[in-house]
Amino acid sequence: MLKSGTIQSLPDLPVPLLTIYLDTNPTKQMIRGLKPDYLNRFESRAKLIAQAVPTGDLPLFLEQVQRASAYLQDHPLQCRGVVIFTGLDTWELIPLQVDVEDEVRWGTPALAQLFWLLDEHKPHGIVLVGQKRVQIFLWWLGEMLELEEKEFRIEPSKVKEMGPVSRAAGVRMSHGTNRDVYQHHVDAQYEHYQKQIAKDVDRWCAAEHLNSLFVVGLVEMAKGIQKELPPGLRERTTVIEKDLVWVESRAELEKRIEPFVEKHERERKVLVMESLLGDSRAVVLGIDGTLVQLQQGRIRNLMVVKGLDGSLRQCLKCSWADRTQDPACPVCGGEREVVRLREVLPQLARRYSVSVEVVSGEAARRLQEAGGMGAWLRETEKKEYAQA
Repeated sequence: MLKSGTIQSLPDLPVPLLTIYLDTNPTKQMIRGLKPDYLNRFESRAKLIAQAVPTGDLPLFLEQVQRASAYLQDHPLQCRGVVIFTGLDTWELIPLQVDVEDEVRWGTPALAQLFWLLDEHKPHGIVLVGQKRVQIFLWWLGEMLELEEKEFRIEPSKVKEMGPVSRAAGVRMSHGTNRDVYQHHVDAQYEHYQKQIAKDVDRWCAAEHLNSLFVVGLVEMAKGIQKELPPGLRERTTVIEKDLVWVESRAELEKRIEPFVEKHERERKVLVMESLLGDSRAVVLGIDGTLVQLQQGRIRNLMVVKGLDGSLRQCLKCSWADRTQDPACPVCGGEREVVRLREVLPQLARRYSVSVEVVSGEAARRLQEAGGMGAWLRETEKKEYAQA
């Protein structure tokens, strides 16, 4: 699984280097000769790029192409996608379990597609609970990473099952009463565990800024934990009534849980999109207006259609970007160059600490009709809108 520390270090990788994104999904691949299909596609793209590589960089470029080709030939990939950064003193390979588009770049690290993937696939919490243990997972980019496991240890009750004290006629049995007391004792301990688990999960979700939580298990245990969560997190929690603690294979567990996560995300994004389109006084819609508000620091959350692209002009001096055709920057008068929206938007969002929601399917269709992009304004801007 991709680590946050790796993401933070990527912009500082020494240049020049080769960036490679490949769709390696095993269900799509065909073997041509002795090479997997994704290796043939990579080598074809590398040949095209070589024509534009500066003469001084060409030996290093060809060396990195050969290095990546040799690795891909000798190490067949079973992941859905892979990202590789390779240079003179660099080798960073990131396997992914989400769909990736083929892309090969030379020069500075090409991070735009990775940032889009991070914005599209938000992290979630998974709590897998059984009668004797609970496991806590982070679900991110199509993978599950186990973070913690706890065993349920029911303390022996002080009340012992007495059983029949005598077979003599007229002597009453205490078996049923003691069993009820014992069961009450067990129930109380399970309730204690549920409260403790809910407390730990709440603290973890807050620290990781998780969008959603899924509690998976037998309905009594799963709903018991959900009930103990604080209201804010409880509203973002989905109970999956499936007993999956017996599943030992991580791949099988991911396969069984993934449909629930994907369904939840589709429905959540439709609801978020509807709230965006339904609040005309606290939002901005359309590419042009959103870009202006974003670069003026007035946006807190951004929603954009997956795959949205187009040409912008960006200032080489102050970095202001918009879709106007004037070669001079409207802010500082500096010279501008043509750039792609797909490349610039993730950088702007991170520069201004804006959360990005990437939508597809029905949510994307609705948002596309409104301009393909929209955003919620920060609190101060909301007040200004309300007073206008």
